Amino acid sequence: MIRYSLLSLIVSSSLLFAGSLSGEQAGQKGSAVSASLLEKLSGELKGYMQRSGPIGALNFCSQNALNLTDQVGKESNVTVKRVSLKNRNPINVANAEEEIILRRWAELQHSGQPLPSYEIKQRNEEYMYYKPIVINSEACLKCHGNIASESPLFKEIKKMYPEDKAMGYVMGDLRGMIVVTLPK
Repeated sequence: MIRYSLLSLIVSSSLLFAGSLSGEQAGQKGSAVSASLLEKLSGELKGYMQRSGPIGALNFCSQNALNLTDQVGKESNVTVKRVSLKNRNPINVANAEEEIILRRWAELQHSGQPLPSYEIKQRNEEYMYYKPIVINSEACLKCHGNIASESPLFKEIKKMYPEDKAMGYVMGDLRGMIVVTLPK
């Protein structure tokens, strides 16, 4: 866990003074930022899951995930967001460009091909870094797997997110992606 934070700090500080970023540097910084975000979110969610169960983790996520995501971006001088085709929070819906990438990745996964570790696109004066989020933990499935419709968790999810689309996943499914916007 500490390794990613240290890596993020090293990459962020070394790129801060580098002038303009190359595609390779953007990939390194995007990887460090996304690793930092995943570390923070998963660490917090696991803690809440252990202390308060799935409903406690859901409440934490609904109140703090966006702020943690913004915090990681501010610490790294970039913009970060999480998006999905099957979003829980309407704020996390993919835009048209992101949707194209997610659909292509879903097709890759469906055909048994591996997902890329990340993709980078150059756009005007910035790089767009895209990293797949894959369901890789049983803890993820507590809130994103097959949840019985009569369970208290299901009812709480529907109360907080009436338009929720983020259930029914199984281990290894593409959940969405992290998008990091890096100025050149």
